[in-house]
Amino acid sequence: MVLKAQENGLFTGLAADLVENGVAILQYADDTILCFEDNVSNALNIKLLLYLFEIKSGLKINFLKSEIFSVGADDDTMRNYVDMFNCEIVAFPIKYLGMPVSYGGLKCSDWLFVDDKFISHGESWISESI
Repeated sequence: MVLKAQENGLFTGLAADLVENGVAILQYADDTILCFEDNVSNALNIKLLLYLFEIKSGLKINFLKSEIFSVGADDDTMRNYVDMFNCEIVAFPIKYLGMPVSYGGLKCSDWLFVDDKFISHGESWISESI
């Protein structure tokens, strides 16, 4: 649906100068990231596409569990998107597939959760091997 909508000019994904129509969707298991150039027309068309998906699939998108993030949009624009999609704003870095993702460099503190996970799992691994 997303690629067909792009082909029909309903919205443009990110990096359209590098990839034809831009990168619009990233999916893994039950996670989906929709990417679009910052303009209200793109956002409205994405919202319509999501409603059509609900109707066609019979599934319900829980917008309250959804998040929106932006690279460079001003506060007023972000508030408009939040109102439109009824979701929360999150800031970079975000976690995708358990790993931090950012459009800029990551700080050492962004990786501390890996140490915490390793330590918590390491304790159980040590106790199992004793």
